[in-house]
Amino acid sequence: MTMEFVDNGLCFVCGAKNDLGLKLKLRTDAERGLSSAEVRFPERFQGWQGVVHGGLLATVLDEAMIYAAGAKGLTCVTGEITVRYVTPAKTETDYLVRGQFLADKGRIVLAESEVVGPDGVVFAKASGKLFKIN
Repeated sequence: MTMEFVDNGLCFVCGAKNDLGLKLKLRTDAERGLSSAEVRFPERFQGWQGVVHGGLLATVLDEAMIYAAGAKGLTCVTGEITVRYVTPAKTETDYLVRGQFLADKGRIVLAESEVVGPDGVVFAKASGKLFKIN
């Protein structure tokens, strides 16, 4: 089965047309294989009161890795992601999510990402294996 991957602007994380999404504006650095974006999780994305749901942290970590691979000209989907939650992140607070391309292993791409606060404290980090789709 062959699947076509099309960006129609409705991605939950970065889609400008998704009124319910985060609308992250990820920047990339092709030379270093980096991505980054500011993110603020509204209260509606909480798990416990005032605490960002872990699934939302994993979601932005995933997107940062995909964009970091994209900075190197690679179009990928996630095959595996491992998330480490370091400390609870608060809703309605500004964070930076950043991703880094690590290696091209043929069909698999290795990447990592992290969510950090304004003071540099790491709230969550991820490593992933991405599958190339073209």
